Amino acid sequence: MLPFLRTNLPSPDEFLPFLEASYKSGRFSNFGPCASRLELELTERFGDGKRQVVLVASCTIGLSLTLLAMGIRRRVVVPSFTFPATAHAVLAAGCEPVFVDVHPQTWELDPEALQHCLASVPEVGAIIHVRAFGLCRDLSEVEGICRLAGLPLIVDAAAAFGGRLDTGHPVGMQGDAEVFSFHATKVFGIGEGGAVLVPRSLAESIRRASNFGLYEGSVIQAGSNGKLSEFSAAVGLAVLSRFDAAIGSRRAIADRYAAALLAHNNSGLPIRVGSPTWQTFPVCLTHGQDGDATALAMRDHGIEVRRYYSPPLHLMPFFSSNARGPLKVSERLSSKMICLPIYSDMTIVEQESVISAAVSTFSP
Repeated sequence: MLPFLRTNLPSPDEFLPFLEASYKSGRFSNFGPCASRLELELTERFGDGKRQVVLVASCTIGLSLTLLAMGIRRRVVVPSFTFPATAHAVLAAGCEPVFVDVHPQTWELDPEALQHCLASVPEVGAIIHVRAFGLCRDLSEVEGICRLAGLPLIVDAAAAFGGRLDTGHPVGMQGDAEVFSFHATKVFGIGEGGAVLVPRSLAESIRRASNFGLYEGSVIQAGSNGKLSEFSAAVGLAVLSRFDAAIGSRRAIADRYAAALLAHNNSGLPIRVGSPTWQTFPVCLTHGQDGDATALAMRDHGIEVRRYYSPPLHLMPFFSSNARGPLKVSERLSSKMICLPIYSDMTIVEQESVISAAVSTFSP
């Protein structure tokens, strides 16, 4: 069985040398030498001269800390077609998630549904847009709606770190903040961790929020414990040297998948994706297939797939009271979505086995 995930973190020999500075200083958390160095290097590489990286313990806590640093205390609009972490981050910040539908072609927050929500739901304090599956679309339309409404836009870009828009600009520059995951399953995987990319004017407030809102020994704002440890940061420093190669490998595999599926009339591929790093390869079944049945058929071919965002959050018992109106697109997509495996070190034979199984299983 070809597994869905195969992580490829650096070996101890690669990251242990970075920890010498931590042991020499005796600091293993609280913005130690490895975390400080990683923040600086990521800011120089991905901040585009406009934004600063703030390292956090996870993408989930990064979303919560951003809401806390912005002083958001009311309802937060969230697409229902996302991973539960997005909504849990809102709850952890003391806010209430309000679910809206996504667009059938982009699989992301539907601008029309967002406008309807803002016109009909009182006390909305912020919007979270999710870059579904780490896709890298331009969000200018959603940004414009948020500006007109006078509301901050936070982008949950968990799987998009290192991606670029069609313009060539790095992901991380849109909305008021973009938040990323460095979980072991991500392309920039360090075990557990994350980052917030924000204008420098907001960076220090988020950093304070990650350290209980402390400043010079006194609490001056809301916060939590969201700091990244030195051990995780050391892994991140080692990952940096191999990150470009991993992205290049995954993009080549994604191109092969897309070409093979399109050649066999499987048109349920994402549109206007920019240049993602491809943690996984999402396909929306278009010929009446059922997602669960298709996943079982792929398993019969020896390929494990995943069905992310299924069911959508508003159909999960804990979140069932947070929907506002019908969310038909989210429900339909969740029943049809299949994610194919991609590894940074995936062999040609493994790629061909995935393609063969997908072409056979997805064909009309």
